[in-house]
Order: sequence, then structure tokens, then C-alpha cells
Amino acid sequence: MKKTAKSIVPLTALAIVLLSLAPTVVASTLTVNLNPTTRLAKVDSVSTTTIVFTYPAGSSASKYLENVSSSVNLNSTFTGGSSGAMELQNTFDSDESHVSVNNMTVALHYTATGNATELVIDKVTNVTAWVSGVFSVVNGSVVANMRWRSFVVRGAMDLNMGDHMMDINMVGSTVQSSLASSGTAASFLLDYFGGRSIWNQPTLNFTQLDTPLSTWTRNYDAGSNTTTFTKTIAGTSRFASSIDFNGQNYSLTVVSDPTGVVAVQGYASPQGDLLVMTPPPASSAGYVELGAVVVLAAAAGYFAFRSRSKQKAARQNTTLPV
Repeated sequence: MKKTAKSIVPLTALAIVLLSLAPTVVASTLTVNLNPTTRLAKVDSVSTTTIVFTYPAGSSASKYLENVSSSVNLNSTFTGGSSGAMELQNTFDSDESHVSVNNMTVALHYTATGNATELVIDKVTNVTAWVSGVFSVVNGSVVANMRWRSFVVRGAMDLNMGDHMMDINMVGSTVQSSLASSGTAASFLLDYFGGRSIWNQPTLNFTQLDTPLSTWTRNYDAGSNTTTFTKTIAGTSRFASSIDFNGQNYSLTVVSDPTGVVAVQGYASPQGDLLVMTPPPASSAGYVELGAVVVLAAAAGYFAFRSRSKQKAARQNTTLPV
């Protein structure tokens, strides 16, 4: 019995968790929970962006914006195949990875507060999606393709948010939406910053984390059966643009923080951005044996998945996408 327990790979839920380490409020997080038994990945991204527009006290902009105080809270759900789900799926797809968004929910929240010298917009966009097509069986091993994880939405992402069609991505759209009650100030910003790259800067952007997982620092904790990958990107990501108007300076700044950590529950070895599932080393057998009773049911599901995949491979004599 002990021999059987030692051989069990407790791959109940391969979880890749991207967590911000920075103490500031301008931190984005990405969480991908992978389950080889259900063959689904749950993607939970929280994109936080701070937009600051500064202007001289007493200027026309100051008069328009010093009393601005607005907020927006919108939520919506999208089924697989809908235009909203397909927009996200298109950001995941590449020549090396093809995944499908089965369904997703989006929550958009932002506040805009103005005073005599600056307007501050804090925007949080939470996108949660259930994704299939991540797993495959290659040469008898379960492999998770994670090349798609560091996604970016490069253009407008227009979604029906509570009967409001809104672009939830671009900086310019966020500024205009937040100033809906102050059309003159919105027009000023559009006139002077609309043609600049900062206006078309995406807020749904995790490309800072696109280095291969094999280049991240890796650690396996046998006690918790967790493989951890860490990657720290120093500082913040900042975009800024300024203009002079009638001898006065105006600036628009966008700030985000890309620092993060990846942790994998289970024993996984990276090959670039592929994660290959293998049994823990022999030195970890004791820890695996202690956990065997707890994970037995889920592990059985994992091996049933592998068995079904092998049978299908025998019939098709080819590599199995899942």
C-alpha cells in the first residue's frame, strides 16, 4: 500500500497564481488556476491603473475639474462564442497557443476626483474567464501550455456593460467616460492628448510578465507540494505626456505596477512556457505518502484523464490536444 501511495502524483489543481508584491494601490494581479481533471483553466485578472491629469491652479481646466467627483460600477457576463468572449479569446490566440474562452464575467470600477491642480482617475477592471484547450498529453506526460498567460488587449475592447456599450481598455476611453458630466474638459483633453500614444495606451496589459517561466526563479516545497516561480520587475510602469498651452503646462500620466509571483501546486518542470507534470523526486516521497489519503479521489481523476488520453492517442496515433 505504501508503494502505491508514494507513486501517486497529487495533481489535483495545478494553480498558477500571479500576485502583486508591491504595497501600492496601483498593482495588477493575474491568477490562473489550472485543473487537469476538468481540463479547464480559470483566469482571474485584476488590472489597476491610475491616470493623473495635472493643470495650473486658476486655469480653465482647474475651474472645470476642481469639483469633479464621479464613480462607475458596471458588471456583465458573456457566454462562449459571444462577441465579448471572442474579444478576449483573440488576445490569447497565437501561432503557439490556441485556447477557447467558455464564458467570462467583467466588472469595471473607476473613480474620478478633481481638485485645483489635478484630476485623479483610479480604474480597476476585473476579468474572470474559464478557458479550455490548455492541456495536452505529449509522450505520455500531461503538459500545460502557458504561453498565452501574459496577454494584452492592444485595441479598444467594446463590451455591453449593463446596457452601456463601453471600451473597458484604452486610457482615452477611460478619461472620456469619467468626464461625461464635464464635456468641455473632456474635449480639451481629447484635443491636446488624443493624437498621442498615451491616449491609446491599453490598461489590460500583462506583457511585463512575458518572459518564459523557465527563466523565472523556481522552488519546490515538498511539505506543501508546491512549485513556486518568482519574477520581480523593479519599479513601476509609467507613461507620461505634457503640453504647453497659453504659457501653462498640462500633463497626463498613466501608472501601473507589474511585479508578481507565480506559484504552482503540484510538481511541475518548465520547458520555456510549457509546464510538464511529473512525480515529485524520490526525496519527497514521504511527504507525498502523507498526503495520499487526502488527494486520492482527485488524483484518481487525474490518472483517469491520462488513461483516456492514452487510449485516444492509441486510436488516433497522434498527439492529443485537450
